[in-house]
Amino acid sequence: MPLSAMSRRTLLAATLGAAAAGALGACAPRGGSAPAPAGEGDGSLTFWHYYGGGATAPLEKLLARYSEESGVQVTPRLIPFGDFNRTLLQAATAAGLPDIALVNAFDTALFAQSEMITDVSSRVNTWGQSDQYFSGPWATTQVGGATYAVPHVADTYSLWINNELLPDAGVETWSDVERAAGSVAKDGVSGLAFSGIEGVEGSTAFILRFLAAGGDIRKLDSEAGLAALESLRGMVESGAVSEGVLTWIEDDVTTQFQNGTAAMMINSASYLSGLREAGVDLRVAPMPADREQVSFLSAENLTITRDSGNPDAAWELITWLQRPEVMNEYLPERNKLPVRSDTAEDPQWSDPTIRVFVDQLDVAWAPDEETAPASAEIFTAAQGALQAALSGSSSPADALARAQATVDKALA
Repeated sequence: MPLSAMSRRTLLAATLGAAAAGALGACAPRGGSAPAPAGEGDGSLTFWHYYGGGATAPLEKLLARYSEESGVQVTPRLIPFGDFNRTLLQAATAAGLPDIALVNAFDTALFAQSEMITDVSSRVNTWGQSDQYFSGPWATTQVGGATYAVPHVADTYSLWINNELLPDAGVETWSDVERAAGSVAKDGVSGLAFSGIEGVEGSTAFILRFLAAGGDIRKLDSEAGLAALESLRGMVESGAVSEGVLTWIEDDVTTQFQNGTAAMMINSASYLSGLREAGVDLRVAPMPADREQVSFLSAENLTITRDSGNPDAAWELITWLQRPEVMNEYLPERNKLPVRSDTAEDPQWSDPTIRVFVDQLDVAWAPDEETAPASAEIFTAAQGALQAALSGSSSPADALARAQATVDKALA
């Protein structure tokens, strides 16, 4: 359901900050003296993304290939992740959005509700390929019963196990994890590592544990929330998990695992090629279950903005980017997973370790359209509860009560 102008402004203020919301208030309608998007009317396309570091070259090489094959000039623009949403909003206030924006999957609902991206339902229906997508990534494109994006790439989280340190451990449940982690923790080796650093990144492990206990992200101060925090705090208190997790990003967690100072870790498929090159003897298991077997989705979606001067050409590029033969050449360079089942039929995805991550795409959790616009605040509140409980500054119950107050305010 479309939001009112005031609701949209409130929503964006919560997500992007007061300065940006002020800019939204000055939003100019299309036409008049507002600047036109760079690609409007000249047969070219503009494409904004936040793939920095080693991810920039593969994407921009792919776009250059499309330009060469199609004759449509595509001009990419890299905007750092931390500035991406704010830059999109500022562009929207001046009717200067690109033709295509590659957005975080969790932000799709926010941009759809603010009418910055367009409903592509009729295009998708004509295309007839939506049933090829894994359910987790595809769900992030749905807002109010309409389709506002096409999934691009994805990643999931699994439990990594060092075969030298835990050669025989069966870890199908969280009780198994607690037992295995405790059995190996000694002499500078911890049983389990994960990122618990301040902010959104540090919330993933807690959310996975919380969801496995049957939790609903709207109710952190629930039985599932208490079970999750007490489980993780218990492992810290026993020495099975280092309190250092509160300062580790996912790269640090990988280093702990690679060096053999952590017997297990919770992390995404992005690190598989590097760990194999390093010669680590490892295996990967699906995320442990408690009441639910669930992974966590990390993904990006392709969207056509409301300011596109060439929406037909933008759609042609989006569908070309999703061809299995194109993705199967591109994805290995990115260490990412296919979002389509037909793409995943390629022999390269039959590797048993990679397959664990691919198979979890159907159980990979993502916030729904109600909670997605507030997901950054909810995840930050969840990490705050983890920080308080693991550091011992607060009881799990008190930490969850404070986090719930933040969640309630974000969803009000």
